[in-house]
Amino acid sequence: MSRKLLLIILIPAVLLLGGYLFLRYSLQSGIDKDKNKSGNLPSIDTLGGKKVSDLDLRPLFINRMQQLLKKSSNGLYNLTVGDMQLDVLASTLVFKNVKMEPDSVTLDSLKKNGMVPGDVYTVSFEQLQIEGINIDDAITSKTMDYKLVKLIKPVIVIHHKKDDQKNDTTVKEDFSQRFLKEMEKLSIKKLVIEEGDVTVYNDAKKGPPNKLKHVSVVMDDLLLDSTTRKDKDRFLFAEKAAVSFKDFNKPTPDGLYNLKIGEVKIEAPRQQVRLTDFSFTSPLSKAEFVKRQKQSKELYNLTLPSVTISGVDWWTLLNEEEILADEIKAQGGKLSIYLDRSLPPKSKMGNFPNQMTMKMPMKMNISKLNISNLDFSYGEYNPISEQSGTVYIDDVGLDVTNLSNIKRKNAKPMIINGKALLMHKVPVQADFVFDMVNHSSGKFSARIKADGFDGAILNDFIMPMGLMKIEKGTLQGMEANITGDQWKASGDVLVLYKDLKLHLLEKDKGEKALDKKGFTTFVANLFVLKNSNPKGDKPPRKEQASFMRIQEGGFFMLVWKTMLVGILKTIGAPEKLAYKTMATANKN
Repeated sequence: MSRKLLLIILIPAVLLLGGYLFLRYSLQSGIDKDKNKSGNLPSIDTLGGKKVSDLDLRPLFINRMQQLLKKSSNGLYNLTVGDMQLDVLASTLVFKNVKMEPDSVTLDSLKKNGMVPGDVYTVSFEQLQIEGINIDDAITSKTMDYKLVKLIKPVIVIHHKKDDQKNDTTVKEDFSQRFLKEMEKLSIKKLVIEEGDVTVYNDAKKGPPNKLKHVSVVMDDLLLDSTTRKDKDRFLFAEKAAVSFKDFNKPTPDGLYNLKIGEVKIEAPRQQVRLTDFSFTSPLSKAEFVKRQKQSKELYNLTLPSVTISGVDWWTLLNEEEILADEIKAQGGKLSIYLDRSLPPKSKMGNFPNQMTMKMPMKMNISKLNISNLDFSYGEYNPISEQSGTVYIDDVGLDVTNLSNIKRKNAKPMIINGKALLMHKVPVQADFVFDMVNHSSGKFSARIKADGFDGAILNDFIMPMGLMKIEKGTLQGMEANITGDQWKASGDVLVLYKDLKLHLLEKDKGEKALDKKGFTTFVANLFVLKNSNPKGDKPPRKEQASFMRIQEGGFFMLVWKTMLVGILKTIGAPEKLAYKTMATANKN
């Protein structure tokens, strides 16, 4: 996208430069001619319907611009200008209804010879206004000093054919080099672009175009001379600049999701990008989404009201090439995940966080990622119970360091520290360390800790998903320390509780509700289950747990199932219960 924004600015700059040079030489020629006749300098009137040196320069100026553009583009582009008005007394120059478009005959010829450039442009704008023009400077000076340059409603349509070898720095330096051959300095106090639209069609790929709407650019203290030509602390030769666009909407090629951003604001050279009303959501209902799938697949919906990216190379970010940033902060928002297990299961091997990070199509190196006040929910439909359950985790706060997919022999681990409220009430802390050197194995470690709570609050999801109900019992605390990879996980699990009583459940055919296994539950509570930990004056039981990953299960399922094995061993229940519901669901 950066090349497109660059062209919004450089195209009128080329017109400005060409017009300035033509005006300068034309006026100087007219002055020399009149001076030869009378010996005195002529009086200069406005060009708004009047004459300068008995010559209306507008047709000549427009013709000259058309020739310059035709020549510089090897005949590819035509230029039309609705009107040009120069008011010398007011020191203003206005172009109206300008359009640059490809010449159809030349374009067809280039296509036949395989010489079409990487991008073909159609550019138009309603008005280009320049304030602060000085005719004396135009005649005698090699400097251009303006108070204001304003471009109103530019519309750029780009047909992308292939990748251009020139990057944005090269384009900028090429322009500056050509400029400084003719002039010594260009100075603009303020450059403003209002209500621009950019549409990019990728002719090599199917799908809708990318659109940037309501593009706005404000640049302060723009200076181009020999000292600033390669100044990296300036944005397009300006000391300060702000770029924004609104209402960005991009559907995924499969039609399952829409990426939307209410507004993007970019501050340069601070290298900061702010996003408001960011969302990655599906336009489909749960039933519609599942109907389109052949295998079980998670449905994601993410909304973030505010995202700030600091220390970012935003040229490459807008080009969708890479994400390099010092810090990303996201405040508020919601993330929901839903999975229907009635469909045939799909292998999720290779989808652990460190594995997925390395598979990202964009190069990424983010020093810190901070997420605060995020509400998360995970819902699942269990075909055994024929019911859905939802886990709610509110007020999620995450600190992520070393989020990078740059391959290094001594790559630092990716570390995630998080805090949240389980089921709206229970404080939970989780710390994860992901090995980025051995990322292909999915190697990780985790520490999870929860405070005490009434066990019954878990029934909303363990009844439909685990086919059991906590009749009564108080959890006084839990801690798990787990290590693993993409195949298995193990660790120690400590669960402190008292007065535990469970009901085992089953689903009868034709019935909607889950029924209690009366005799089995009675036997389990009386002879099998241990209703407290610690028991009396004995030390608390800490169990060693391990779980072999089911390939259809993801990272968090492996962590949860490992913890569940430790919990089952602690309460005296058979470990196979951790595998049973998953195995039966897969069978269905």
